[in-house]
Amino acid sequence: MRTRTRALAALAGAVAVLASMPAGPAGAAGVNTVDCRTPGGGAGGTLNWGYTGKTRLGLVGLSAHDLAADGAWARVRLDIVTGSGKRVTYSWRANHDGAGTTKRWKSYASESSGIVSARVEAQKVKGSSPVSSCYSKKAYNPYY
Repeated sequence: MRTRTRALAALAGAVAVLASMPAGPAGAAGVNTVDCRTPGGGAGGTLNWGYTGKTRLGLVGLSAHDLAADGAWARVRLDIVTGSGKRVTYSWRANHDGAGTTKRWKSYASESSGIVSARVEAQKVKGSSPVSSCYSKKAYNPYY
C-alpha cells in the first residue's frame, strides 16, 4: 500500500508541475473546451478545439445535447470571427435522437484571413422553429 501511495504522490506532483507551465502558442494546439446551455434548459452545445496556427482550427469537435423530454430537439454550429472582422457561421448539426442524448461531430475549420475567435451556438428547436439559443464564451486564438 505504501508503494501505491508514493506512486500517487509522484503522479500528483507531475500533474502540478505540468499545470503550472505557461501555455503560449507552442502549447495552444492542445484541445480546449467551451460550452453553453439554452435558457430554461432543454438543449446545450459543446465545442472542443485546438488552434494550429493563425488561420486554422486543427480539430473541431461539436456536440449537441438534448437535455429534456420536451418534444424539442437540439442543434449546434461553429461560429467564428475572421481576421478581417467578419462573422462566419457554419452549418447546423442536429440531434433528433431524443431526451438525454448527445451527438458528436469532428471537423476542421480554416479561413485565409485568419480566425480570431471561435465559439459554439446551440439551439433548442421545436418543429423547425428555434425556441431558445445560447453561445459559449469566445475561444480566442493565441496566434493573434
